[in-house]
Amino acid sequence: MANIKLCYIDPVSSPDFLPELVQHFQCLKETQCQIDVVSLRAGLPWDNLEYHSYEALVSADLVKAIHWAEKAGYDAAVIGCFYDLCLHEAREICEQMIVTAPCQSALQTASLLANRASIIIGRSKWRQRISENLHRYGYQNFIASLPDSQCRVSDYLNHQHDDIESFEALAHEAIQQDGAEAIILGCSANLGVYKRLQDRISVPVIDPALAALAQAKLAAQNKQQFGWHSSSAGSLEAPWSDPRAGEYFMDAEKSIGKVLRV
Repeated sequence: MANIKLCYIDPVSSPDFLPELVQHFQCLKETQCQIDVVSLRAGLPWDNLEYHSYEALVSADLVKAIHWAEKAGYDAAVIGCFYDLCLHEAREICEQMIVTAPCQSALQTASLLANRASIIIGRSKWRQRISENLHRYGYQNFIASLPDSQCRVSDYLNHQHDDIESFEALAHEAIQQDGAEAIILGCSANLGVYKRLQDRISVPVIDPALAALAQAKLAAQNKQQFGWHSSSAGSLEAPWSDPRAGEYFMDAEKSIGKVLRV
């Protein structure tokens, strides 16, 4: 099988976080698989996308980054936010490249391992946004509960919530009281938590960033072997028949910040 190229696009502006992602993804590194971690352009001020308004502000750069990734020859890309920000817009503009995202990938992974799962989220504010995705993906009855750790994304990024005991308490409550058979970590910045938590409890713990990248890797391999690439029919019709579309995306490279190789 030919080499495959994957990129993980981190839409949160945190320069210290990119090297941590590179280290986190070492477990997926193979000789025939190139993995790059990509940040958006310098100058974006936020370290989280917890607010709908922040999502709107970053969306144009993120969609352009996806376009850049396809033109750069990547086989698959990951949008590194548990809100699955712009996932449907990203898939719409792709002709061959496959796009995955943490929430959908984590749900699909957990559904292979359990009949019900709980998602440990950061704050109660996240609950509505994540619930919308659960309904959109058809997993609303699969999720047993959405317990929150009362933490912001910035707390995870700055390792201010590395206390595994609090995650363990929430997980045990979800298992014993809500009937969860697997635990999904509800933030792609929860690096290193899944293994420590999984060693302490009796059920699988899904790391959403790893799930999304692993799914992207498998999808890229399937594309090479079986020809399964992004559809362009119906709701996924791309805008490229519009003569103005090329102009809108011609500066896509300007949306890219750093690119680090795993």
